[in-house]
Amino acid sequence: MRSHRTGFTLIEMLVVIAIISVLSMGISMLNMKDSSQAAYSAQQSLITAFYEARVAALQKQTDVRVIIYRGPDRPRRLRQVGVIYRSKGREDMELGWVALNDGFIMPQNVFFVPPEADFDKFVKAGKDVEAGEIFKSTFNNGYTGAYEVVNIGTFPSRQPESLTEGSGDWYSYKFSGDGLSLNPGAHVMLAMGRMDADGTYIIDNPYSQVGFVIRLLGHTIPFSGYDEMEETISK
Repeated sequence: MRSHRTGFTLIEMLVVIAIISVLSMGISMLNMKDSSQAAYSAQQSLITAFYEARVAALQKQTDVRVIIYRGPDRPRRLRQVGVIYRSKGREDMELGWVALNDGFIMPQNVFFVPPEADFDKFVKAGKDVEAGEIFKSTFNNGYTGAYEVVNIGTFPSRQPESLTEGSGDWYSYKFSGDGLSLNPGAHVMLAMGRMDADGTYIIDNPYSQVGFVIRLLGHTIPFSGYDEMEETISK
């Protein structure tokens, strides 16, 4: 009588396990690639916002700000970016602040890394990550006096809105009417992370960070990678 095989041989089982491992690795690599692309896409959008702000400052000869939301609305927190400018009437009479455009929201799980003073309010390091491995954004406004935090009634608004400095729901990077940055040398840092039930971002991989430096003339220079961040920022 012929015997009917009812199970897999050891070799067949090993082949199946190997195939599953390769497929899992491929999916993981695709996810990492998608995450990396999301971070670089957000960085490029933010660099574009700074470029638009500088151009608007020169064209309108007025103060312009790049603002980043830090308020209570979790889906927008540290992800919504806008550009506003000081609107003027006759004889340079100040009317208020107007949105240059509708702004944008960074891809999900990509966010602005807040400055050291606010870091623990919004972000925490993952289980195997040291807080010192995460590079925080800076404003470098010591001699210009430009406020890091502002509040504006409505964004985006095509009607002039009042703005208060020193407290509020928005971080601010400012350009003067001649297109110069009032945050020269500041580091603008982004990271990938997940939000927990308390609304806090958790960074599990600090090496996924991207960012750039703002120069006095308003230009931005992106970091080429984590090694350059470490060499430049840690000095």
